[in-house]
Amino acid sequence: MPAFVYEALDTRGQRIGGVESAMDERALASILISKGLQPLKIRPQRSFSGLFSFSLSSDSQRLKHEELLFFTKELADLLESGVPIEKSLAVIADAAEKKETKELVTAIKRDVQAGKTLSAALSAYPATFSKLYVNMVTVGEMGGVLPQVLSRLDSFLEKARQVRRFIITSSIYPAILALVGLVSVGVLIGFVVPKFGQIFEDLHQPMPIVTRYIVNISYVLRQGWWMMLLAIATTVVAFKAYLNTQAGRQKWDANIIRVPFIGESFLRSDLGRFTRTLGTLLESGVPILSAISLSAEVVSNTVVRTSLQDIYKGVRQGKTLSQLMKQFSVFPSIMVHLVSIGEETGEMGRMLLKIADDFEEKLQHDTKVFLSLVEPITIVLMGVVIGGVILSMLLAIFGINDVSF
Repeated sequence: MPAFVYEALDTRGQRIGGVESAMDERALASILISKGLQPLKIRPQRSFSGLFSFSLSSDSQRLKHEELLFFTKELADLLESGVPIEKSLAVIADAAEKKETKELVTAIKRDVQAGKTLSAALSAYPATFSKLYVNMVTVGEMGGVLPQVLSRLDSFLEKARQVRRFIITSSIYPAILALVGLVSVGVLIGFVVPKFGQIFEDLHQPMPIVTRYIVNISYVLRQGWWMMLLAIATTVVAFKAYLNTQAGRQKWDANIIRVPFIGESFLRSDLGRFTRTLGTLLESGVPILSAISLSAEVVSNTVVRTSLQDIYKGVRQGKTLSQLMKQFSVFPSIMVHLVSIGEETGEMGRMLLKIADDFEEKLQHDTKVFLSLVEPITIVLMGVVIGGVILSMLLAIFGINDVSF
């Protein structure tokens, strides 16, 4: 029998892994469940020779977000129309414009034709299909509601694309403005000011103190630019190394969410992703424990993630989600109340999606406010710097009249 590598949650909620033989992925999932484990990921074990051969299932095979959205939407529509899954995959492969998409969908179709389930075929490409994606497809297959689950995945991916597109498009103009300002200052400091200073040296004319400071700064930047770049690079590398440590990451994440405005925006971003993921999973029929575990993986802040791990253990002991959320300050009180209402009405998945909408609307508002402030602040700063340089040169020019010939 073939061997499979698996990841699962034990009875204490701890993530474990191992290798076990079974007829297929579904059979191994049943074996793990019978042992009291909750399967998270199952994939075929690669042979020793496979390590040295190129395969399409390598992590380098990755579809962009737009292509993944196309695949999900088309597959959901085709299955909803009653088209068999193998035929649906063939249609998508033929309709794909990019070579990478066509090859990946064709490979998935071959796996399905060979007897694999769709979720098992998708799990062989973790760079494109996340654990969240594969687990939702698994639930859809088991419950016979795969088209509906894919439609929810399509909505989930579309919402994520809208948020990402909004942030990118809103950042273009401030970024261009800041870049133009930096280039202007660089030209003044790097080329104009040194030539101006050289003129005064040739005239043996003393410069005003402000002008002398500007000329000295220009000299330092021209002569020591490589040292500044080295210092910046060293600082960035050291900071990344610090964040890679558990203590450093926890301390940074704990401090960043306390920063006014910026901290709230980061927290809303994480909570928005968490609630939308959890709501989508619950609406798709994923058990709440597995849903919480999978949703915690989309959270980047370690403070929030640690809180979710404690919540997972509490839910496993029989406590409600809202009751556990009250114990952690990272969850706003309005969120806790809405989750409690969702539990009472039996519509927690739908309520979590509404909470996610609210978080994302507030995040977009915060982003608009922040970016609207960047423009005037950048203009003022660049005006002060450029105006200061020009004023210092004018003061020096006015002093030329004192030169005795």
